[in-house]
Amino acid sequence: MRSNSHSLVSTFVYCVVALLTVSSRSSLTDENVWAALQAGGKVVLMRHAHVDVREGMGRHEPSNCAAEVNLSSRGIEQARRIGEAFREHGVPVSEVLASPYCRNMDTGRLAFGRATAVQFLMPPGVVSDGQAALNNERAVQTILEHSGPSNEVIITHDGNILGIALEWVAPGEFLVLKPNGSDFIVIGRVRIDP
Repeated sequence: MRSNSHSLVSTFVYCVVALLTVSSRSSLTDENVWAALQAGGKVVLMRHAHVDVREGMGRHEPSNCAAEVNLSSRGIEQARRIGEAFREHGVPVSEVLASPYCRNMDTGRLAFGRATAVQFLMPPGVVSDGQAALNNERAVQTILEHSGPSNEVIITHDGNILGIALEWVAPGEFLVLKPNGSDFIVIGRVRIDP
């Protein structure tokens, strides 16, 4: 059993790491954010699409869709609309990395036609505090290593995004990050409702 003080220390550590990682922020209009994505070289940090919240959410082993909280009909439509928006704006996408939970994998498949499950995108509450810290570091490193003419998509959970970028996002909402050497800049956010 974890103590509350240990969890608070872990949360504080995540926030400090994220503060040291994020150098500056600017807010652009949606069309400017889409233009930045068209140019490539960005990372899309996305929360999975809408789900029907129920007791036990997130406490199951990933890849057991029958026992997990899955996308709602609204979330399925939202994921499809996200993909349509990327195609309509001509946004190039390379890798689509996702937490192995079905709601994340399904968001990637419905929006982009593919998703690769990666363990380091597991939500913090289902792994030890030490593993959550290591996972967060790995996610940040993945963001910082991205370069090239396409954009990388990372689909994960609200707790992961908060730990990485110090910003809360709604289901299906995403932040657009610009890797900048040893840090990154959050250049904007987009929310596509179903």
